[in-house]
Amino acid sequence: MIEPSGPATRRHLSAADHEWAAQNRPAKITPARTNATTSDPSPPASTGTVRVRTSLHPFAARRPIAGFTLVELLVVIAVIGVMVALLLPAVQAAREAARQTSCKNNLKQIGLAIHNYHATYQKLPWGAKGGWGPSWTTDILPNIGEASLASIVPYGEPGYATGNDQDSKHFRLLATSALPTFRCPSQFGPTVFNESMGRITGRALNSYLGNAGSDVIHNNYSITGRLGMESGNGLFQACDFCHRSSGSNFCDNRPEMPPLSFASVTDGLSNTVMVAETRFIDFAQCGVCDHFMLYHTDFDDLNGRDFSEALASLYFGINLERVPNDHLQMSIGSYHPGGVHVAMADGSVRYITEQLDEAIRLAIGSRNGREVVEMSSF
Repeated sequence: MIEPSGPATRRHLSAADHEWAAQNRPAKITPARTNATTSDPSPPASTGTVRVRTSLHPFAARRPIAGFTLVELLVVIAVIGVMVALLLPAVQAAREAARQTSCKNNLKQIGLAIHNYHATYQKLPWGAKGGWGPSWTTDILPNIGEASLASIVPYGEPGYATGNDQDSKHFRLLATSALPTFRCPSQFGPTVFNESMGRITGRALNSYLGNAGSDVIHNNYSITGRLGMESGNGLFQACDFCHRSSGSNFCDNRPEMPPLSFASVTDGLSNTVMVAETRFIDFAQCGVCDHFMLYHTDFDDLNGRDFSEALASLYFGINLERVPNDHLQMSIGSYHPGGVHVAMADGSVRYITEQLDEAIRLAIGSRNGREVVEMSSF
């Protein structure tokens, strides 16, 4: 007979059933207490809680492993590449802008030094001296904080008077002195001529040339018979084999060749170029290629008359493309994109582009051409 279930069933349990249930009831486990009189605690008691695994899979309780998939890795690399491609031109442009600012500052310092020289001697320095003499860059050394270097120019040495002092210790020190003021930061490469750059070594390279004018000025005397710079229409004139001290009155003591002054610039100081940038020309592109910094160390042709170390002409254009052995290294140029910095005769610095109209370029290259040039036109 099956007894009905429910509360009534529990009321009819016998005493034996209650005794059996009491004997098989789970014991209540309480934490052991530490005896206050002893330092030995009782063994830790169980809390009576039992954890039961609900899954029989051996890895069910482990966390998933984190990481990149191959596709995710390729996407990250592609994003980084795009970011570098976008940022690199901006970084390069910022660096070039900083170099241009430094170049402009060099020209400002040079322009101020020439004005200080003019204030002292009431004349402009000679652009270049023939043979192996110094140039206008040497004359303005005291005005750019290099008086100690200017003091060793060997004006009184016997070899200097004849242009044969290229082996003296003073000559070597001047020829190899690379001053940051005469070096454009964008002109990379060695600061001093070495064996890989041509047959002339141990000469510091110059980034800035004086304006000899807008006339056709050929560099090689042996081709034309004359350089023409003695009567150029720029601010700097060449004095052939003129070995003299700074501030002398006449070239070769000839009164018909007095030095120029700012009063000679009748076109206006703000409309006439005084100093411009130039860039080094590889020897493979021309027969004689060098622009030296302080000393007119000339070994270029048999006549010893190459004034291109110190002077340039605006006749040939800006960043002129050269042909092999053209002997015309008198043009202005720069390592900046699209143009060149020039210091005007009033000391200001302008940036003129390669696309500047030829008539305007020739006008700002002459000191007395009577051209009318608007400041906004260049």
